[in-house]
Amino acid sequence: MSPTGPYERIAAEALRSYALDVQTLTLVADDWNTTFMAETATGDAYGVRVYLPDRRSDDEIRTEVAWLEALSIDRVARVPDPIWTQGGSPFVRAGAGEASRRVAVFRWVPGNQLGDDPPPHLVSAFGEGVARLHVHGRSFDGADGLRVWDRCFPHGGGALFDDGNADVVEPASRSVFERARAATEAAIERLRRGEPPRIVHGDLHQDNVLVDDDDLWFIDFDDCALAWPVQDIGVSMWEIGEDEATWPLREAFREGYERVAPWPERRPGDVATFAAWRALLKADDSVRTRAEREMTAYVHRRADAIANLLDRAGVP
Repeated sequence: MSPTGPYERIAAEALRSYALDVQTLTLVADDWNTTFMAETATGDAYGVRVYLPDRRSDDEIRTEVAWLEALSIDRVARVPDPIWTQGGSPFVRAGAGEASRRVAVFRWVPGNQLGDDPPPHLVSAFGEGVARLHVHGRSFDGADGLRVWDRCFPHGGGALFDDGNADVVEPASRSVFERARAATEAAIERLRRGEPPRIVHGDLHQDNVLVDDDDLWFIDFDDCALAWPVQDIGVSMWEIGEDEATWPLREAFREGYERVAPWPERRPGDVATFAAWRALLKADDSVRTRAEREMTAYVHRRADAIANLLDRAGVP
C-alpha cells in the first residue's frame, strides 16, 4: 500500500494503530468527511473515516461509537461495527499539527443506497428501523458531549436573515424563511416542556440507508445528536422528497414507524414543521457558502417548497 494524497496518508498512518493487515486503500467518498475502503490480505473490508477537523469533538465521536456498539449488541438495527485500536481506543488522531485528523474504522457494510426512487415496502422498513433507533435512544445512557437540537440553528447560522445576503434572498423568500423559523422555535419550545431529548441519528436520508437483499443497514452516525424523534423524522420527510409525488412514500414511512412506536407529533403539523426546518438549514448553509450557481433561483425554490409544506399541514 503506497498512499498518495494527504487524506490517504492520514488514513494509512491511522491504520497502523489497528490489528489489520491492510493491502489496499480506496477512496469512496469525499463530500463531507473523507471515507476509504481498506481491504486486508484475507479479503475483509473496512470503512476508514477521516473526520473533518472541527466538526466533532472527541466526546461526540466516543458517543457515536458507543451507540453503534449498543445498537449492534442489542440487535436493534444493522449498523457498522466499530473497530477499536490495538491500544483500546475508538479512534486515533493521525497527521501532524494543524493537518491532523481524527480517524475511526468500521466493518464495511454491504449493499446499495436506498436512493431517490425506492419501493414503498423498503421505505416502510426504513420507517420501522427509525422507530427502533428512537426507542433504543430513549434508554441509551452515555450520550456525553453531544450537541442539542434545542434551537433553530443548533450549529450556528442565520445567513438567510443577514441583510448582506439580500441580493439572493428576496423579501418574499425571506418572509417564508421567517415563518419557518418561527414555527420551528415554537415547536421546539413545546418539546422542551415535555420529555427530555434523546440520542438520534440526525441525518436519516436514503443515502444513509443501504439495501442488501431487502435487509436495511443504517450508516453514517456522524451527525448523531440529542434531539426529539419528531425532529429526526422531519429530516427524513424532507429528504424523501419535496414534491407531491413523494407523499405516498412519506405515508409508507409512517406506516412502518407506527408498527414499532407511536407517531411522535405533539400537535398536527410538527413533522411538516421540522421537514421545513431541514430545508431551512440547508438553504441557510447554501447561502452562507454561496454553493449554488444560480443562488437567487435556488433560494426561491427552497422558499416555495417550505411554504408548500407548511400550507399543506396548516402550520401558521
